[in-house]
Parts: sequence; structure tokens; C-alpha cells
Amino acid sequence: MLYEERLYSKWIILLLLPPLVIMPLGLYESIVTGQGVLIMATVTALTLAVVLEVMVIRVRVYEDRIFLSGFLGVFIRKTVKLDEIEWFAVREGWTSCPAKMHFTLPARACVYLKRRKGWDVSFSTNRPEELTEVLRSLGVPQGV
Repeated sequence: MLYEERLYSKWIILLLLPPLVIMPLGLYESIVTGQGVLIMATVTALTLAVVLEVMVIRVRVYEDRIFLSGFLGVFIRKTVKLDEIEWFAVREGWTSCPAKMHFTLPARACVYLKRRKGWDVSFSTNRPEELTEVLRSLGVPQGV
């Protein structure tokens, strides 16, 4: 692995904290009353998995691909092979990349990947200079 970054926002984490606390409390009450335990356990597990997944975005660059995923890497995941990338651009601000598939959390910049086929992909980054250097060293052309 040539590059790895984990993006998170303390504000997003604070926003998602209530379900992480309330759902286990609801499961406990369900167990105590003996009603709806299976349904509540299933819903709690799914809710916790989804909330954990969206709290963090992981960006990993390998010699042949870029791998984007959520914290768990179960629901949110995308692999873009480097030979599929026509060009990339780094733009200031985490909302300035209009790709159809956008992995975003508040950050300093975003990276736009123009693909030869398929939907373009973009993602947020707090280390745009380092990421630019890694992609250039892998022979990915830099665009606009």
C-alpha cells in the first residue's frame, strides 16, 4: 500500500452518536420485557453497522488501484483500477467535485477521478499534496 487516509468529522460523529446509544438501550428493554427481541436485535445490529460504516471514509492507494470504503468496508466500497483513470484533478474544498459517485466528509480538498468507462468517482482528502504525488508517481495523468 502506497497511501492510506482515514477521514472523519467530529460533527458527523456527534450527530450519529444518539443511534449508537439509543438502539442498544432499546434492545435491552426488549430483552427485559421479552417482546420483539429478534426484531430489535436485527434492527440494532443493522443500524449500528450502517452508522459505523458512514462515520469514516478510508482511502487506500495500491500500485494498481484506489480502494475507497467506509469504516467497516461492508456497505460502502469502491475500487477504481488505475488503468481505468483517464485523469485526476485535486480541487480545493470537499464539495467541489461533481462526480456521480462521491465519497465525502468535510475535508481540505477533493480528488476527482475521470474514468475512461463508467461513472466518474470523487472523494474527500485532507492530504491533497501527498495524494497528488502518489498518483503522479504511478503514472496517472493530472487534468484540470
